[in-house]
Amino acid sequence: MVESSLSRHRHSGFTLIELLVVIAIIAVLIALLLPAVQAAREAARRTQCTNNLKQFGLALYNYESAYSCFPPAGKSINLTTSPPSVGFYDTGFSTHARILPFMEGGSQFNALNFSVEYNDSTGINFTGASPVINTFLCPSAPHISGNRDSYNISNSPEEGIPGNPNLLGYGYNDYSPSIYTDINVANGIATLPSPTSPNPAVPYRNPSTAAPGLLKQGMTRVSEITDGTSNTIAVIECAGRDERFVSEFPDGSYLLPNTSPPAPAPTRGAGASPGRHRFWRWADPDNAIGISGQPNNKYTPTNEGKIWPTTTATAGNQAGPNEEPFSFHAGGVNALMGDGSVKFLRENINLATFRSLVTLSGGEIVSADGL
Repeated sequence: MVESSLSRHRHSGFTLIELLVVIAIIAVLIALLLPAVQAAREAARRTQCTNNLKQFGLALYNYESAYSCFPPAGKSINLTTSPPSVGFYDTGFSTHARILPFMEGGSQFNALNFSVEYNDSTGINFTGASPVINTFLCPSAPHISGNRDSYNISNSPEEGIPGNPNLLGYGYNDYSPSIYTDINVANGIATLPSPTSPNPAVPYRNPSTAAPGLLKQGMTRVSEITDGTSNTIAVIECAGRDERFVSEFPDGSYLLPNTSPPAPAPTRGAGASPGRHRFWRWADPDNAIGISGQPNNKYTPTNEGKIWPTTTATAGNQAGPNEEPFSFHAGGVNALMGDGSVKFLRENINLATFRSLVTLSGGEIVSADGL
């Protein structure tokens, strides 16, 4: 009787082999399920990104209803120079700042003084320009220092934060107004310019062929979009821009509107910043982009560890997530069209088609299967 009881006791638990088999089965199940879970999470993030752009589109149309035009980006292509060049107009604010009242951002808007730059050294605009606005952030994109810049910030007056004791920064942004394209197209086909572009990251770039996009300089009325609002990009993803990069354009380099050629504007206030634009801040007009190449251009790494890339391959920052359409979604980028819809543009989109989607009055015909 005692031996029988002991025998039953010895066989009541798992053996080591049985335990290892169970662990192995669980590990296999996790390995099988993890990609599906990650895919589901990314699908949710991509949906949220789409919703962010739709909110942006609603704000643009509410602005248009109030003012009978779309808001300017503050940055535009200047077609009066040869070749066309990029210029900054009005005062130092972006499309994002102008649409705040139409997307429940009235408190931030009321805290901004549009008569001086957003980063005026007096700090007058820091309260309005510093908040993190989730609608301006793609949830799939990584962000340094909690969506705000803190790298290389000191007591420099260009930061617009007097003293800046806690290394505070400005609100980050992942969405860029589309202001022009200089993709070279001949007879409806993307063609290498002659002489070939000096930038191998965007070899089809040809500034001489630049044409304005929807959120160009000054007022853009719906009637000007003769290519059709559903075929014209208003805002596109440019996500994950590195905080350590500064623009090649100096702050305060604004041009007076309606002059040909444009003349330098007077200093914008006593605290005009002597530094350079930061194109990843939502308040900075330099967050608008011209489109020169494929979406998700992976020519260079996301971060080169430099303040401003000056190598031949990256001069002008026309690659990766800097100054070109870029996302962390697999296979392409989200784009807000002029009619308020959001389209997913493949990263291998035909460049001639891509150019036609940027121009607002190029007269091109866009096929839906070419997106």
